[in-house]
Amino acid sequence: MRSVRHCFIAILFALGVNTAFAQQATPEISEVAQQELLKLIAQLGDDDFDRRELAQQKLKELGLVAFDALHAARYNDDIEIAKRATYLVRSMKVRWIESKDPTSVAKILKDYGEQHVSERRIRIEQLTKLKNDEGIIPLTRMVRYESDTKLSKIAALGIIQYNEPEDAGDRKQLAETLISICGPSARVGSRWMEAFAQTLTDPLNSLEMWDGLSEKEEQTLATFPRDSSREILQRMLRWQHELITEHGQADDANVVLVRMINLLDGTRQTLLDMVEWMSDRELWEGIEQLAIRFPGEFQKYPDLIYRLAESFVRRDMMDEANQTADQALELQLDDVQMHMETAIWLKQRMLYEWSIREFQHVITSTGMTSGYHLWAVFNLSELQHDLLKHGDAAETLMPLALAANDDQDPSFRTINGYLKDTFKRTAQSLVSRAEYFHACDCEAKEDYEKQKEHLNKGFEADPTDGDLLIGMFRYKKADDAWKARARDAITKTVTAQFDEIQQLEQEHRTVEGVSRKDTVGYALARVCNQYAWLVGNTFGDFNLAVKLSHRSLELRKDAPGYLDTLGRCYYAADDLENAIKYQKQAVELDPDSEQMRRQLKMFETALKEKEAN
Repeated sequence: MRSVRHCFIAILFALGVNTAFAQQATPEISEVAQQELLKLIAQLGDDDFDRRELAQQKLKELGLVAFDALHAARYNDDIEIAKRATYLVRSMKVRWIESKDPTSVAKILKDYGEQHVSERRIRIEQLTKLKNDEGIIPLTRMVRYESDTKLSKIAALGIIQYNEPEDAGDRKQLAETLISICGPSARVGSRWMEAFAQTLTDPLNSLEMWDGLSEKEEQTLATFPRDSSREILQRMLRWQHELITEHGQADDANVVLVRMINLLDGTRQTLLDMVEWMSDRELWEGIEQLAIRFPGEFQKYPDLIYRLAESFVRRDMMDEANQTADQALELQLDDVQMHMETAIWLKQRMLYEWSIREFQHVITSTGMTSGYHLWAVFNLSELQHDLLKHGDAAETLMPLALAANDDQDPSFRTINGYLKDTFKRTAQSLVSRAEYFHACDCEAKEDYEKQKEHLNKGFEADPTDGDLLIGMFRYKKADDAWKARARDAITKTVTAQFDEIQQLEQEHRTVEGVSRKDTVGYALARVCNQYAWLVGNTFGDFNLAVKLSHRSLELRKDAPGYLDTLGRCYYAADDLENAIKYQKQAVELDPDSEQMRRQLKMFETALKEKEAN
């Protein structure tokens, strides 16, 4: 009788497949070959030891051609067959890196097969984050030949959650590629790829396939938990929900949402993760369903309660929202860190009223010797200023500023220690900032004499404060003497900043050690931004300001405050298109900044006016 290996070899040669690396596109095998393969697998449980060993050796020689059958045999009722099949699957050599793979892929997959399952999971997640779809093809190898079933499914989910090609031809090509690599396999992940291929070319008709696959995965989780997990099923259901929603089938989408809720284990972290996912998709009623399903947790944890309150806000149910928010504020009053984190999260969600209350709670429940107190004061005052509540901002900051400048105050040393070591600020800068807030408040009230008074006090405290100098430059009632004083102060400040930039650039080029270089780079970025912001808002070399602003972003990529500065510099240079471009990026990265939003609106208005003229 011809050997099974020879039978498979003939098939592979007939199909033009490289037999050394058949794993890259394993063909379907003949029914005869399949039967012989199954006989060998059955022989793994033979009563005779030598026959078991011979079968195992032949299956090992077949390599990846036998992968699917052996993978299924891991669940054989015969313990000996299951054990030997598991061994053979794990011992199979897979060529994880192909010659055509980009460098980024090769770096991730180096020694992949030698790694523990936890490390392989990390590598798979790294592939899913590669740009330009570079991770898709290598991920199909994981789907097809990763011995761990969970990892195979995670790889499949990674492919599914890539952004789909916009072009219909590209989608068709991707579908064909997925089928060619995974099609012959009966593995669950491969069947998901088959469904995804259908989704790429005919999404509406793929909905039923996904429903069946997710139901099967629920059964697998219940009966074979080693091959699935709550995470895998949750990710799958989320994908299914988004697909259904995209095609306007709200009732079916809600059914899937309920399945997702029922899948949760009720821990705080899983609930927070679910709420965040719902919030991003504006599934506000779903959050209420979640709270009903897990009432204990939504009465115990302030962060969950606030998220429920937000869901009421988004549905214009303000009485329910405020009642719920009140419950959150009153919980765990002694947990300062939790309230601080909550305040910041509320600010990011643009729930400003509640954020202000939480910051105020931290301030009133801690003394000035607490780092949390200082953080809360700085955050709250800047938030109030951003919301144009300048008087409130000044009142928030001034007590701390006065204590920091009073060497008789018991908190003096501690405050100044924090300012120097943690916040990189001076006591004088706090006074200047508070006086600047007062000046803004007076300007809004058109009390220009008081505004002038506060600008002077701020200037006396810190004559290098950029925002205060800008305020002096823009003072509406300025006489010639005031204008000259402001221009002179700005010139001195930007000259000193430029000198510092040159010194830091030299140090940054020559300094050794990653940590030290990062420290110098951070300082250089900060001074470049300060120079660009001051010049961009007053006078000077606007092109140089643009250049230095770009330099700050080279050192601190995607810093929203620095992008905000760059937008302002382009505006000053009358390049409104670039001003809008970079300001939009700043707003996207820091959407809760009202100042950035106002500046973007100003740039857009200016461009419309320019185009109209």
